[in-house]
Amino acid sequence: MCPDGKSACQTGQSCCNKTNGEYACCPLPNAVCCSDKIHCCPEGDTCDLSIGKCKSGNLVMDLFKKVEALKMKSVMCPDGRSECSDGQTCCPLDGGKYGCCPIPDAKCCSDHVHCCPQGYICDVIQQQCVGKRGQRINWFKTRPPHPLVKKDMTTDGNVICPDGQSECKTGQTCCKQASGQYGCCPLPKAVCCTDGKHCCPEGTTCEVSSGKCNRGKIAVLDWIEKVPANLRSVKCPDGQSECKTGQTCCKLASGQYGCCPIPKAVCCTDGKHCCPEGTTCDVSSGKCNRGEIAVMDWFEKIPANVGSVKCPDGQSECKTGQTCCKLASGQYGCCPIPKAVCCTDGKHCCPEGTTCDVSSGKCNPGEIAVMDWFEKVPANVGSVKCPDGQSECKTGQTCCKLASGQYGCCPIPKAVCCTDGKHCCPEGTTCDVSSGKCNHGEIAVMDWFEKVPANVGSVKCPDGQSECKTGQTCCKLASGQYGCCPIPKAVCCTDGKHCCPEGTTCDVSSGKCNRGEIAVMDWFEKVPANVGSVKCPDGQSECKTGQTCCKLASGQYGCCPIPKAVCCTDGKHCCPEGTTCDVSSGKCNPGEIAVMDWFEKVPANVGSVKCPDGQSECKTGQTCCKLASGQYGCCPIPKAVCCTDGKHCCPEGTTCDVSSGKCNRGDMTAIDWFKKVPANVGSVKCPDGQSECKTGQTCCKLASGQYGCCPIPKAVCCTDGKHCCPEGTTCDVSSGKCNRGDMTAIDWFEKVPANVEV
Repeated sequence: MCPDGKSACQTGQSCCNKTNGEYACCPLPNAVCCSDKIHCCPEGDTCDLSIGKCKSGNLVMDLFKKVEALKMKSVMCPDGRSECSDGQTCCPLDGGKYGCCPIPDAKCCSDHVHCCPQGYICDVIQQQCVGKRGQRINWFKTRPPHPLVKKDMTTDGNVICPDGQSECKTGQTCCKQASGQYGCCPLPKAVCCTDGKHCCPEGTTCEVSSGKCNRGKIAVLDWIEKVPANLRSVKCPDGQSECKTGQTCCKLASGQYGCCPIPKAVCCTDGKHCCPEGTTCDVSSGKCNRGEIAVMDWFEKIPANVGSVKCPDGQSECKTGQTCCKLASGQYGCCPIPKAVCCTDGKHCCPEGTTCDVSSGKCNPGEIAVMDWFEKVPANVGSVKCPDGQSECKTGQTCCKLASGQYGCCPIPKAVCCTDGKHCCPEGTTCDVSSGKCNHGEIAVMDWFEKVPANVGSVKCPDGQSECKTGQTCCKLASGQYGCCPIPKAVCCTDGKHCCPEGTTCDVSSGKCNRGEIAVMDWFEKVPANVGSVKCPDGQSECKTGQTCCKLASGQYGCCPIPKAVCCTDGKHCCPEGTTCDVSSGKCNPGEIAVMDWFEKVPANVGSVKCPDGQSECKTGQTCCKLASGQYGCCPIPKAVCCTDGKHCCPEGTTCDVSSGKCNRGDMTAIDWFKKVPANVGSVKCPDGQSECKTGQTCCKLASGQYGCCPIPKAVCCTDGKHCCPEGTTCDVSSGKCNRGDMTAIDWFEKVPANVEV
């Protein structure tokens, strides 16, 4: 994100001011921005505009030219003239204008200056936000809105929409859809209708009540429906992989494509690195050379994103697991099942191995109609927003009110919502609440569907630990653990690997789902379930598996990074099970001897740590340290000392002894140093394939046979199934200590924040 809050550059680029006050992107990390506001130079160089060169001592190279920054997504305010950044809320100011509250879904205060988070009310007298349980926080001040973004053209003539991410073809017009995303009206300079769905030709007006485009008082034609806009990206030569705008496709050593984080890059022959345009790769030195001079370190490629399913028109696309089918309009839609048969009515589709019976609206495997057919959905459409403006359902589902007054999701499109507030039926049928059926005329044709809550948490499995997403079914795997079948109320097959829809049976011999004697579709494969988190006593905060909820001095909950911890009375620290907190010395004691420093808690809901380059980030409780490459890595302890070798780090209060590879304290005791990990690296998978620990932690088996997380890297797991010790020490289970020859201890660790549900 650039300082204006509206522009953004890709990873490996730098934000630089343009002559008009906006921001552009220099295609180099940590770049020097030249005073002409057009060019830039590598880090450590100076701009010599008199000769048009970047100078570093006696070395010179051509100046680099900036590229356009990406415009961040924005929220249009009700006045149609102001807009706020994505994640902000439009709030009315005095005088009828709008300002931007810096939090999403905010409550706008009556003073027309401040705002509060969702779920809080404004106390204008005390100038605070008050929560449902009486908790008070400082209110937020609204900021001025952004000026509207002008439309621009891409190099190939396409029209870029105001969000800076969507684009329409030449001769089309960008129009905001009801979802807030952009669609394309297939007319130039069109009028966008307020229903967020239609548009009219230039010089006419939209009449929403009649669905017409009027010239004066005369309806001259039916209005036109918008189509979804395309998101901009660079297609790689394999036709499947894609990189972001401003990146370059380069082949990896595996033969697949990766993305070089700079435009028009030179791809190096090692299949791993790349250099800027106008330079050459020197594989022996790992540099990018201009002529005979090595001007900079080369860049490392990142894996490319493999796109969704491309439709035959080369423009439309459907999600993986869907099928492209032509609509009656000649454009493409998406059938929500894989390898589907596209029906000739241009509106419906059937599963593989069946045929479309257009006269009855059924999918037939032979002479018998076995199921209703599926309706296609338009290609490239996002999720469905419900009328309350907060809940949403997946594409191909329907928002229906539940008995509670909240919204749920019917798992079929354009469904009829039943009056019992619990069920729904397909379009063209009616709900028979007395029989629990969906009727077509006088005939009950199928059981009705049950709604699922809209965007509510996951489904808990019978083991009490595993969970699947809403709309999935927990099924036991062959291993005895739980996996997730990707459909609701599924039948779990006995092979421990597959599942079938409700009302069918598993035919393990053929790998099919049968209705009666007829095989109607291929079965589904289960995916591993997620292992859930630990709920804190307040019912709102939660900590990760292997952590302990502890009350902070504020009364809220924080997370101690070890299981079954002792929470210290200072409301700030914690100690391992079996020890006591010595608040006066800041130690964890097993008896009379202090064996280790205690752990510190931090308040819930604290984000990650931003590194000085403004791009890299480390997890809370880690420290940003520069690597030998000049990029940032993460030391797995807080407030660490970064060692000069660009590879290691030591705890606060110690010094790095590079010659011995140790961390020294004033009292001449030493501990092994820690190794940095690259910034933004994912979590550590445990051997069971389901549990995971954070980077910088170690998976250790608990006494229960499940896995816990030791809060230090490369730890020794103790045989009691409860404790762990640092690398290079041994567990003394009888005394509850970690023994190193010199009996030294390590500094405490800082806890990570608890996640609070909104």
